[in-house]
Amino acid sequence: MNKLETWFQAIAMAAAAWLASLPVLVILLLLLQGMDILTGLITSGMRGKLSSAVAFAGIGRKVIALLLVAVAGMTGWALGEYIGFPVELLVQAVAGFYCAHELLSILENAVNAGLPVPKALQELVQKLAPEVRPE
Repeated sequence: MNKLETWFQAIAMAAAAWLASLPVLVILLLLLQGMDILTGLITSGMRGKLSSAVAFAGIGRKVIALLLVAVAGMTGWALGEYIGFPVELLVQAVAGFYCAHELLSILENAVNAGLPVPKALQELVQKLAPEVRPE
């Protein structure tokens, strides 16, 4: 059991070191994606519309968003010195865009769950995602 604990600790430390090396908006994106998945599952369950196919599609889109953040990082790393553009800015811009998308999705989940949401935010959700209708 002691070897298992040692391996688990080593993996946890490596994961923590990797996570700490990521730009702040990438870490925020990962947290928001997790919250969106959780709020989406809860809301779908509350509405009796839980579907593994829909969940898989949503998670797939999140993985693709993370891949695009990685592509931004690789592109910035490869071209940054030639065009004088800091890698960090390109990664943060792409991650920031997807953070905004995740925040909107979490807000949609709150509206769909029937939570009280300020009128201005409800109107914003209706403009950006008109298919959202609280029941």
